[in-house]
Amino acid sequence: MKQLESGIDNQIFNYNDLENILKRLDFVIGGNWEYDHAFFDYQIEKDDEQYVFLRIPVNTEIGNLDEPDAQVKIGKPFVLAHRYESGIDHQSSIGNLSGSFNQFQSPEEPDAEVDSEFVTEAEQVLQKVERALLH
Repeated sequence: MKQLESGIDNQIFNYNDLENILKRLDFVIGGNWEYDHAFFDYQIEKDDEQYVFLRIPVNTEIGNLDEPDAQVKIGKPFVLAHRYESGIDHQSSIGNLSGSFNQFQSPEEPDAEVDSEFVTEAEQVLQKVERALLH
């Protein structure tokens, strides 16, 4: 994980407005959102060995994320990399039925070192976000 400096850090926005702007910039809401916090993810890289995201965390200041007037505060953006073990996942379950449910490997490195090329790309995307939100 690599934290990034940004002018959007600690800024407060209406959640729905923020979500609409970030969706236009190809961000999605991460699957692990709660009513009081969430992550907006921008996929930088995904292949058989790793995936890399620019992640923008938000926490509610007023209301809950499912309410129309919710206000959120943006946290420090960061780049997150997960690297996967190549080959067989030795911890997976065997069998067709279990394979249909347990089809994804566990990350070998859930918080892997982020290559500089991905950090550079994340910084460029973050500049677009800053222009969209702050200007």
